[in-house]
Amino acid sequence: MTKIFYQVSLVKMKRMIMPAIILVFFVVGLIIFNGYSENANQSATVEKPKDFKCLKCHKGSKSLENMTEEKGITSAEALRFLIRKGPKSGLHKTVPDEDLEKAIQYLNLK
Repeated sequence: MTKIFYQVSLVKMKRMIMPAIILVFFVVGLIIFNGYSENANQSATVEKPKDFKCLKCHKGSKSLENMTEEKGITSAEALRFLIRKGPKSGLHKTVPDEDLEKAIQYLNLK
């Protein structure tokens, strides 16, 4: 009697293992696909420029990100005003408009 019960339970267990394995592969596939789709969306967005004059001086604690947070700059117009007519405008006289636009794009300002 116990031998028959053991064989029946073994058959039931084999029937349950295959769907469990399929479920595990399905879940792992979803996780991998989700990670891939997030990376695909990120690469489709506009990449930040990394080769403009501002990044030569603005490093470390004086990085562009830190300066915008410190000064409360939230728009491209505010950045343009501070660079051209602000207290440090004398240091930024040689910054071309192209680099200023790259800095705005780099900081994702609108």
